[in-house]
Amino acid sequence: MSAPTPEDTHEALTRLLALWRKERDATQARVVEERRATPLAERVARGLAARDLRILDTDPAPGERTLVWLGPARPDAFRHLRVGVGDPVRLWRQDPDAPDAVQGVVSHRRAERLGVMIQGDRQDDALEALEDGPFNLDRDDPQATFERGARALERCRSAPPASDAARLRAVLFGERPPRFGPEPAVAAHDADLNAPQVAAVARALAAEDLALIHGPPGTGKTRTLVEVVRQAVARGQRVLATAASNAAVDTLAERLVRAGLDVVRAGHPARVAPALEAHTLDALLQETEAWALARRWKAEAAELRRQTVKRKSRGRVDRDDARDAFREARALMRDARKALEGAQAALLRRAQVVCATAAGADAALLGDEVFDLVVLDEATQATDPIALVPLLRARRAVLAGDPCQLAPTVINREAERGGLGRTFFERLREGHAGDALRLLVVQHRMHAAIMAFPSRMHYDERLVASPEVVGHLLEDLGAAPDPLREGALVFIDAAGTGWEERRQADDPSTSNPGLAARVALEVRRLLSRGVAPADVALITPYEAQARLHREALAAEVAAGLEVGTVDGFQGREKEAVVVDLVRSNDDGAVGFLADVRRMNVALTRARRFLLVCGDSATLGQHSYYAAFLEAVNELGAYVSAWADEAPTIGDDA
Repeated sequence: MSAPTPEDTHEALTRLLALWRKERDATQARVVEERRATPLAERVARGLAARDLRILDTDPAPGERTLVWLGPARPDAFRHLRVGVGDPVRLWRQDPDAPDAVQGVVSHRRAERLGVMIQGDRQDDALEALEDGPFNLDRDDPQATFERGARALERCRSAPPASDAARLRAVLFGERPPRFGPEPAVAAHDADLNAPQVAAVARALAAEDLALIHGPPGTGKTRTLVEVVRQAVARGQRVLATAASNAAVDTLAERLVRAGLDVVRAGHPARVAPALEAHTLDALLQETEAWALARRWKAEAAELRRQTVKRKSRGRVDRDDARDAFREARALMRDARKALEGAQAALLRRAQVVCATAAGADAALLGDEVFDLVVLDEATQATDPIALVPLLRARRAVLAGDPCQLAPTVINREAERGGLGRTFFERLREGHAGDALRLLVVQHRMHAAIMAFPSRMHYDERLVASPEVVGHLLEDLGAAPDPLREGALVFIDAAGTGWEERRQADDPSTSNPGLAARVALEVRRLLSRGVAPADVALITPYEAQARLHREALAAEVAAGLEVGTVDGFQGREKEAVVVDLVRSNDDGAVGFLADVRRMNVALTRARRFLLVCGDSATLGQHSYYAAFLEAVNELGAYVSAWADEAPTIGDDA
């Protein structure tokens, strides 16, 4: 089959833009429908909204933006809110879909306050309408993300033939394979890198345009990327380090800081670690003269607005004078934002490494900046339009990911089938860019028994457990042994118990209250062995089931137990993991568990102990889960829920 031509690439980009617009429309329609069909109280209960908020403070920000700090009427109002850094939201009083609703993006998440970045020509007027409070917050559709992706597609399509963007475009769309120079002998800064990791670094350094690193769970993909960045900086190159999610960017940035590099973390991490806090753009800006000047102008604007509102309420100022005063206040805020924008640009230009999410590496932040190297972690979770946002800034690029784990989220079926659900990484890996890829095979996370099934089903049995993890168990951490749940892997079979799944009419998520109750007992049994709650995660595919677990295990969650869906745990690990598979029905329907990449993520988070709970009668009708059940039986790791009631250790009958 002949390689695509530039004309084919142009058509592919045009088609991709059309699919991207379909996904945008579908996403917007789903969010609006969910808001309209579900009462506010129910949205709050599901973590999709928060009510009775007020403005605590406002700060000017670069790029014609304002950072608004929100506080709740009740101290725990944000506890269950499923809104994270980077998520779009809207603030409203009477109607979330009314024209006066204020749109923004969450930029900071704290226990009792939420930072929302507002942008737009009418932001000051809109915020003024909310100042008296209270108002509400709803999750919104990510319009800014879609706009950035669309701009990237247009830029890619119109890139001049001799540009770096056009050269990389030819590789990404298969017009020609990646090109490589001689592989250097790598003197690794990280002396503990294993041979496959060093080989991946060498291939990345030899790439003239693009290299791929395939990192299965626990194989040190991010560690390898850090070495690639360190090698590039040592060669005098500037690097843009990105990932699909904020959490992954934070991890990458923290490791680069620990390696001694000059890092600027653009955007706002959800959990600022001590090692990273001083390197965030916010913190660096606060050390500049522009910040002090902006704060003074902001204070003057706030005081002018307060005095005007006060005088207006007493009838001491007419409408025209009030309008002039508010206009002057807005001008002060604009001047403050412009001062910060200039300081931000200077900070970013001086940094050896800029870290941002893929979507966050947009024109508003970085202007026309081009980097010697762009690395994209979680490349298999970034749709092509979002991947292009940072990649169009690259002279060379390194993509790292694992196509056997979670794929990009695409809700429009036509867009997914049309190609939006597949990534550059996957197509390059399967096409004529295979020589650009290096596979990491030595994993440093899982006990060999936990690793065996994922290795067989997803990685051609090529994974190898490093010596320090091959046989490690919870007992090595001081946990009491469990004679009824021996070894590193156990399956609790709920077949025949009558614990059936359910889906409520007003909730699209699936739950299984009977299985949830049993899983809670299993978690308490595990903790009774002396395992710290913070070392345990309870993972389930469905948010409705996660809500049941958070309620039943509230005390354990308060002590450090993590409960969440599969999507929130990719790239993470715990000493012990309990997986609740939920599905139990007469039809053998497994829903989106049929995407076995989701199961691969769930099964590869545990280091020393993995407990899976499910209904074999339902699961066994799917070939993947049938193979898992067979593997469990071969290990002697099968336990029927009828065998006991999961008493805590010491209370066994």
